[in-house]
Amino acid sequence: MISSKAVMSFEWSLMTIAYVLVAARVYVRVWLRNAKIYSADYLLFAGLAACQGLLICDTMTYRMNAMDDFTISNVALKKIRFATNYFFDFGIYFPKFSIIAFYFNLVPFTHPGMRALLYALAGLTASFSLVTLFSDTFWCGPDPSVNWLDTDEEHCQAFMSMKLMRINWAMNFTSEVLNVLYPLPLLKELRVNSRRKKAGLTVIFGLGLITIFVSIGRFIQTTFVSNDISIYIWATAEICISVMVVASTALRPLLRKMSNMSMLSSLERTRHHQAGPIRPAQNMGVGTIGSGTYWNRRRRKDSLSGSETEINTTNGIVLTRQVMVSRETIVAIPEVHEVQEEFKV
Repeated sequence: MISSKAVMSFEWSLMTIAYVLVAARVYVRVWLRNAKIYSADYLLFAGLAACQGLLICDTMTYRMNAMDDFTISNVALKKIRFATNYFFDFGIYFPKFSIIAFYFNLVPFTHPGMRALLYALAGLTASFSLVTLFSDTFWCGPDPSVNWLDTDEEHCQAFMSMKLMRINWAMNFTSEVLNVLYPLPLLKELRVNSRRKKAGLTVIFGLGLITIFVSIGRFIQTTFVSNDISIYIWATAEICISVMVVASTALRPLLRKMSNMSMLSSLERTRHHQAGPIRPAQNMGVGTIGSGTYWNRRRRKDSLSGSETEINTTNGIVLTRQVMVSRETIVAIPEVHEVQEEFKV
């Protein structure tokens, strides 16, 4: 069996990664995009706070030497375990609300069917979260203080109820699966001129599968294997990974910037190590519009940026692709025009 010290090390490592990814999301939003913090970000902050609250409760349990001994019973520990229900069972819905808020900015009004499904998804998720909140509070009766009675006799505790755990897990798992399945029709309609970009978008939306697999693992471990100290790892991993997954959906601009910086640094090092005489700069030529010099120079300039497919959380999905159109005039002089078309889905 894993030691309680190893459990705490693992949990705080996950917490640190979650903080880093959320901070990176804020950096992308505020500094790279020069945008404001949206409702999806605030909901993600709430999910991060819930993850931190759960970790504080686990740390207090660890200091009481009660993490690997479920027989220890005192009022303080019972209150900590009761609070744990709120941080995990209810707090895990905040990352879901964050991604739903993102969907509201993503899906345009020109898709009324998808908008209607989104309202239904939001209503269902909100209903599940409220049922979870009231179930954790009043599972043992109208007086929640029953959960921390100062007695050694067995009595009702929401934290120890396997039936309540199964109910909460079923609602959480259902809403998680629906959140992952919802954007699939949008990906099918998406027209991208690069397989790599379409694969990148698929990966972004498919990150939710990680949370689903962790949730299934937690349920199997708790129900069919053993409800021991490892349950702390599964619970913390599920809520922290859900925060990390939602935060990662906005990091594509940062990854692209880091990739460009790495490429430029590599080119500089290669240029520095190359030996040889200094060649005079080539005369690119001014060239008139329509001449070969002009269009060769334009093609080299445009190739540095390329076309992009990027998620804009305010105006939807913006697709930019380059189209080369050629035509002949009356005197049969070929001209080439570069046209950029923007499509909004």
